[in-house]
Amino acid sequence: MSVIRFTPVSEITEPLNLAIGLSGGSGTGKTYSALLIARGIAEVVTGRKGAPIGFIDTENRRALHYKAAFPEMVHCDMRADDENGDIVGFGPERWIEYIDAAEAAELPVIVIDSFSHSHEGVGGMLDLHATTLDRLAGDDANQRDKRSQLAWAEVKPRFRRLTDRIIRAKTNIIICTRAKPVMQRGYGNSAKNARPTKLRREDVPWDIAGDASLIFEMTTQIILDPAAPGCPVHQIKVADQFKALLDPRRPMGVETGRAMATWAKGQGDAQAQKELLDAARAIARTGKEKFTAHWQSLDKPQRAIVATIMDELQQLAIEADAVQDVDDEDPFASAKPSAEEMAAAEAEARAAADAQAQEDAA
Repeated sequence: MSVIRFTPVSEITEPLNLAIGLSGGSGTGKTYSALLIARGIAEVVTGRKGAPIGFIDTENRRALHYKAAFPEMVHCDMRADDENGDIVGFGPERWIEYIDAAEAAELPVIVIDSFSHSHEGVGGMLDLHATTLDRLAGDDANQRDKRSQLAWAEVKPRFRRLTDRIIRAKTNIIICTRAKPVMQRGYGNSAKNARPTKLRREDVPWDIAGDASLIFEMTTQIILDPAAPGCPVHQIKVADQFKALLDPRRPMGVETGRAMATWAKGQGDAQAQKELLDAARAIARTGKEKFTAHWQSLDKPQRAIVATIMDELQQLAIEADAVQDVDDEDPFASAKPSAEEMAAAEAEARAAADAQAQEDAA
């Protein structure tokens, strides 16, 4: 029988491992951004510049376009066929083998580009579901409808094992996936995702070609936009500790990787930043007046950090004021403001924030 031990965190000195997801369409800077971040991570992990960056390449050796800029890259060509030309595909067990090999090589960080082959490539999740359904139901359309979930029940456990292998990796992993545009309703700034799901947020016009069970296990998951290559425009999952690192207006780089790896080693000021954001949320929940006073008490560096969640804070303050304004003598009074009231309050809050930002800049 195994011995179960609870360890005081003061005795745990091993760094955490990072799992970073970068998704985007062609021309959004996924590969280059991944390599820059990987360089920063490798330097912190090893304590030296020029530390190796492992690269698992499924894109016909496309990573080699960057070999002059990243001579420390250690390249591995992952193809759909083997050395004999036989199709082996991109099934989950094969990815596990490659991660095992990267760990055995003691690489401080690996980039996988593109992991979308595990989802939509030959032998990927969608392909395995289709072939499993063929076996279970043949060409009978009625039976295929009935047995689709049964086919998924065979396929998904294999991918859950792959997901578990990634999040338990003893090296840092940056996973690049493709993203495709999704249908929108409305136009311009008022456009919204026509079919939001747990992967498709209403305000994000891109669909990640990957499995949700992995995406939401990542330390950080970002969708890049062709309008701003390399910039973390759509932040699907970002911990408070990293919000100040990821400015949607600025491309990610080596320093991004350094800062993330420093946090993973239990160093840096990421925890202090999280505490600053949590305090701002708590005060915003008391209303606009108190939050405005709190904002004015912050110095410029603190304001820069708090500003990363300003939309959330404004919403909290507006809702807090709406609750306080409810007539407690009327049991049918709504605690939720109307759409018009919300729009007016948001415009007022944004104008005040913009005026304060101009004052700070001056």
